[in-house]
Amino acid sequence: MFSIDLEDFAQLVCWSVAGTIPDVTRDLDRQMDTVLSLLEEHKLRGTFFVLGMVASRRPDIVRRVHAAGHEIATHGTNHVQAFRQTRAEFKADVGDSVKLLSDLTGRPVLGYRAPQFSIVRANLWALDLLAELGLQYDSSIFPMRLPRYGIDGFDPLPQVYQLAGGGRIVEIPLSILQRAGRRLPIAGGGYLRLMPQFVLRRAVKAMGRAGQTFTLYLHPYEFDPQPLDVGRTLSSEHMPALRRALLNAKWNLRRRSIIAKVHWMCRNMRFTTYTHLAQHVLATQQPRPLIGGVTSDT
Repeated sequence: MFSIDLEDFAQLVCWSVAGTIPDVTRDLDRQMDTVLSLLEEHKLRGTFFVLGMVASRRPDIVRRVHAAGHEIATHGTNHVQAFRQTRAEFKADVGDSVKLLSDLTGRPVLGYRAPQFSIVRANLWALDLLAELGLQYDSSIFPMRLPRYGIDGFDPLPQVYQLAGGGRIVEIPLSILQRAGRRLPIAGGGYLRLMPQFVLRRAVKAMGRAGQTFTLYLHPYEFDPQPLDVGRTLSSEHMPALRRALLNAKWNLRRRSIIAKVHWMCRNMRFTTYTHLAQHVLATQQPRPLIGGVTSDT
């Protein structure tokens, strides 16, 4: 599946560093031009996990994506990690974004992805709340333990789960490569940027032979032809020069390799929307208890 976490880079930096939510920058228009043109070139339809604080300030972007035939799903409202929220805060954050996006498109919102993949073992209760909100699927879980997120031992394949609260939900985990007993993240973002193209090709072919689904996630700013600058909308008080330089180096490292890699994947893989896959899973699988997809956290 092809997905975009629809965020504005400068807005996110201001929110995470200074605690303020500025207007969406015009950079996002330039980035979305590239993303939508690429998808149209390859005649692909993707899923856009839209952040509420972008949609509320630039509803025209959401309508543009929807008009192009892509699925609109939710990324929450304010890009707060789900494991830092109470149950009430999480439900309000997701519920508000679902209503906003449904109102903008006139269509139900069926899917969710947590900011920074922040559904982990400690807050699997979030899946019950997503089901209560009427969502059909989630794509928030990395099926391996990483420094900031992930669940070691989680089933890496899409699966419909019976939840403790009585509901059910399809979990579409982020892609990993399983080699020699190890799990390696390859789904997108920084992992895709840093991965040499020949390694990516081998990984994709290996997953295809194993019958694994590839869940690709990207962000609009990864398609920007201009360098990213974390301090462009911040004062030196919030972003000292050295920190700015180091973060800029991090965010721009091998970013220009993304477009060529994505073109290759679009030519050599068959992509669909997350809802299409979720409906296939619902039609062909029997729900299993959520605990069945998780082993001990080691």
